Amino acid sequence: MTGIIGSDVRRTANAALLAGTAQYVADLHREGEVHVRVVRSPVAHARITGIDVTEAAGHPGVVTVLTADDLPDVRIPIRLPMFETPEANRFLQPPLARGVVRYVGEPIAAVVATDPYIAEDAAELVDVDLDELDPVTDLTEALTAEPIHPEAGTNVVNTVPLRHGDVDAAFDAADIVVRERFRMHRHTAVPMETRGLLAEVDEVTGRLTLWGGAKVKHSVRQALARMLGIEAERIRVAEVNVGGGFGVRGEAYPEDFLVAHLALRLRRPVKWVEDRAEHFVATNHAREQEHELEIAATSDGRLLAFRDRAWADHGGYVRSQGILPELLPAQQVAGPYRWEAFSVESTGVITNRTPVGTYRGPGMTEVTFARERLLDMLAGRVGLDPAELRRRNLIPAAAMPFTFAMGEGSAVPAIVYESGDYPAALDTLLDAADYARLRREVTARRAAGECVGLGLAVYIEIGAIGPFEEARVVPGPAGGFTVHIGAGSLGQGIETVFAQIVADVLRVPVEDVRVAFSDTDDVPMGFGAFASRSTPVAGNAALLAARDLRNRAAEALGADADAVEFGQGSVHVAGVSLPVGKVGEGRGRFDKPHPTFSFGGALSVVAVDRPTGRVRVLRHIVMHDVGRAINPALVRGQLAGAASQGIGGTLLEELLYDSQGQPLSTTFGDYRMPTASELPDIETILIEHRPPQSNPLGAKGVGESGMVATPAAVANAVADALGEDATVTRLPLTPGRVRALLR
Repeated sequence: MTGIIGSDVRRTANAALLAGTAQYVADLHREGEVHVRVVRSPVAHARITGIDVTEAAGHPGVVTVLTADDLPDVRIPIRLPMFETPEANRFLQPPLARGVVRYVGEPIAAVVATDPYIAEDAAELVDVDLDELDPVTDLTEALTAEPIHPEAGTNVVNTVPLRHGDVDAAFDAADIVVRERFRMHRHTAVPMETRGLLAEVDEVTGRLTLWGGAKVKHSVRQALARMLGIEAERIRVAEVNVGGGFGVRGEAYPEDFLVAHLALRLRRPVKWVEDRAEHFVATNHAREQEHELEIAATSDGRLLAFRDRAWADHGGYVRSQGILPELLPAQQVAGPYRWEAFSVESTGVITNRTPVGTYRGPGMTEVTFARERLLDMLAGRVGLDPAELRRRNLIPAAAMPFTFAMGEGSAVPAIVYESGDYPAALDTLLDAADYARLRREVTARRAAGECVGLGLAVYIEIGAIGPFEEARVVPGPAGGFTVHIGAGSLGQGIETVFAQIVADVLRVPVEDVRVAFSDTDDVPMGFGAFASRSTPVAGNAALLAARDLRNRAAEALGADADAVEFGQGSVHVAGVSLPVGKVGEGRGRFDKPHPTFSFGGALSVVAVDRPTGRVRVLRHIVMHDVGRAINPALVRGQLAGAASQGIGGTLLEELLYDSQGQPLSTTFGDYRMPTASELPDIETILIEHRPPQSNPLGAKGVGESGMVATPAAVANAVADALGEDATVTRLPLTPGRVRALLR
């Protein structure tokens, strides 16, 4: 090894971005392209009694107008089998509404014109007659309300049960039981670039190319093939530069089908770019959950058991993530603690609001807020410092690998934590913060009249989800190497990380390695970028491919693999050389049948302005066990970026609706994003506790980690500042909500 792994190599993708030569979907143009404008529902729930497109179709420059009657009766499928159930499949969304609209923003018609502004004008001419129905806008009322999808007979998607140990016995033995209901509000990722697509059919081959696919391009190709009724090989999905993803970009949406279908139908390039108002009602929302959580403990603070009843809002349809909104939090409630028993019942619910998907740290963030808030309340009841309560109950290193075996009827057979030293990692965080001194300072400042608080939260992150990734390392005639891999680039720096891995194995400069991931033609199969999987899954595939190339070269030269050297278009050992092109290519596949769980925490210091209720985060530290940091600078950037988004979601961002299901947050004037003035300098701590040899690279997931504990830590700090009379049980902690707590 050359030491390239573990170095702060500069991002290879930055040059084009800084030079202004990077291309996004809006920058792409094809000769003869036409433009789509989607006509969306203005109400949350209604029967469609008529659609008149005559005036719109006759508008100068309009090419065609589509309604559901012009399309095959297809649904947007669930992406991964692990998140698909027969029950969830009852609630899938058609590309255009069929008979009923179920949220404001649902696509009803698509107008195609020679100019995007003409398409927008013509869309205003589509006359839709709607017979409004009562909307369901509340999670709990949805459980007993009339079914939003009558054919399903219920608004419940699925209930995910988990059971470990004898819960009733543990509660009977408890000295103290604390319980509370917590609510995580609806908000979403707001990337700089909205969604966009451009599709074109090759008139010679008949193949369809779709530019703009990101994150899971192979899955989008499969979904389109299924909906369009053609072979996947006839579809090429190509990534371009992406201005942020964070979970909401790259899934199969109604617009993906519409643009692809129109390109095949019209035999012309078809383009659609979402505007910001559309983004707030059409792109996946996230987070909205409620948890009724109770914890049983002894009088000296030993955790015994918990019960959690949870409800997750799916919105009007189940989108491509399937039952993930209820499954992920169920797997995460236990966190990093050594419980004797627990039971979880997590239910997904349909409402008349924009459908829900994933946003950085899905499920984990919501349930960490509920659990860590209740643990602070427990610490107050038993008279322990919150850090000490956690330290006493963390799973010790000697217990690793640690398994929660599940009882009969549970949704998963077991939850297995492979590796880590949770108590030592927590101590590292506390030492870096100088926790004892911080506690004294906060106490002294409160005594002087300031409203300040200190909050702590720890968590488990589920990541590195399989099932597998494949990679090829192809030598070039001039001496460089190209890594073909099925991951996706959303700005996380995979181009640099994969190049570092391959360069380290081959002992060549990073500059000699190019990473090609953007085209399904280059990589026949891949699962993309989600669930903090790029480095621990795809990175291991690249590692194995590079090792395979080295072994092939050694075999060709009759030498030991470690003695082989690559350089200047050849491979050589002890004076014997061979053109590198004659070696062939290295191939690697890394299978990941089970996810990896990793540990981390966050610590936050806040100040509350009593007259206004405004919360300022004065200091925020994020710690995470990364297993192995391939590029520490990129890891720190991931942690800091996620924590910044977490602070925004805790204090500012909220997607509000009125009682009729009308969205109230459709511009940046209503949906407040954090700026530099609301954010402190995020401090980051990297712990490197490598998992077993089943992970050759030793990497764990990190992309979502900075998010997971941030809302809980900030909320705990606000609760500490406000005092025990103020019960912080819901987010966001907006000035108005904080003023109410102060009263």
